[in-house]
Amino acid sequence: MNERTKQWNRFVSEICMRDCASLNERQRDAVICFWYDAEMQNGGHSAYFDSDPIAAPEETESAIRRIGGDAIADNFRKAAETGASDDWQETDNAYYDFDPSLLTILMQYVDRHSDQILNQ
Repeated sequence: MNERTKQWNRFVSEICMRDCASLNERQRDAVICFWYDAEMQNGGHSAYFDSDPIAAPEETESAIRRIGGDAIADNFRKAAETGASDDWQETDNAYYDFDPSLLTILMQYVDRHSDQILNQ
């Protein structure tokens, strides 16, 4: 297993499982984005909004922007505001078409800020 994989596994197993109140800002942004992507992979925006998201929509949108996903954040805002009108079909399809994906952006963010995310 290479170092990047070990680092990512550590992020998922240690940081993503912590209580959000114990996280610093970079960790919190990364964890919010991780759980948003996980719900999207599990069933799209309906799964995300029907679950108990760890953050308010405004905070989720901001976290996505801070890690570098402006277009994804715009799509998230659209999903939060009007996505239910078509059962989130348009915004779900847009999410799955993003390249790079939120997961790729998040992995790069964790790599760039590993000292503040993994060592705090």
